Amino acid sequence: MKLLILAMVLMAGMAYAEPQPLPPVTGSGTYPAGTTKPAATNTLYELIGRLEQLQVEVQRLTGKVEEQTYQLNELKKRQNALISDYDERIQSLETKQSSGGQADTAAPAAAVADQDAKPAESSAAAPAAPPAAEKPAQAVEAKKSEPVAAPESEKQQYQQAYDSLRRGRTAQSITEFKAFLSQYPHSELAGNAQYWLGEAHKVNQDVNSARQAFNSVVDSYPGSPKVPDALLKLGYIEFDQQNWVKAREYLSRVSSQFPDSTAAHLAAKKLTQLDNAQH
Repeated sequence: MKLLILAMVLMAGMAYAEPQPLPPVTGSGTYPAGTTKPAATNTLYELIGRLEQLQVEVQRLTGKVEEQTYQLNELKKRQNALISDYDERIQSLETKQSSGGQADTAAPAAAVADQDAKPAESSAAAPAAPPAAEKPAQAVEAKKSEPVAAPESEKQQYQQAYDSLRRGRTAQSITEFKAFLSQYPHSELAGNAQYWLGEAHKVNQDVNSARQAFNSVVDSYPGSPKVPDALLKLGYIEFDQQNWVKAREYLSRVSSQFPDSTAAHLAAKKLTQLDNAQH
């Protein structure tokens, strides 16, 4: 009987006992065994890796752009050098065409030389002529032969500077043309050298130095065959700088002062472009 009562008491105690609280429900992100958190971490790492790849690609493309820009500048320099070479060839053709009169003047000079030689021969045939009279003749011949070496050296130095420009070595050509002008300021090639010095500066996109060099051709060598070309290039420079008034002034001078030159034909075309640019 006592056991029955004890069993009933235990059952009653269990019936009225407080229930144990359940564990709180938390977000799925806090479950250590879940798959959401590792997936987000992997995505972040993938984005960082992709960003690094994009940075490398941008750097590679930037290097390509810089390389293409350099090559483009070199092509521009080469193009300007070729244009300068074309101008030189045109100028040489014009010089050859105008040199016909110079060949005619060479014959009278030779005749005068023959006339001068005949009195010398007659005086040498006279029995009273002393041997000392031959020495002045030898001295005169020596003096006549001395200037021959100077023009040849001038031509070589000028050609060396011009070849440097034509091959794209503009900095070297500038130095060589300046040296030539310093050594031979009164040479027949000085006007040409001054002009090509301006072209070299123009290839290097040094507008102020080019303008100064071309102006020196016009001011210091007014008799040079390069004057119309220098005026033309001055007009081109002012056109590129959109100095319309100065450009028209230089181009009009070419057309009015040198109407039969190739530069005048090019100046007329540029004047048409100038008219269109101002409208």
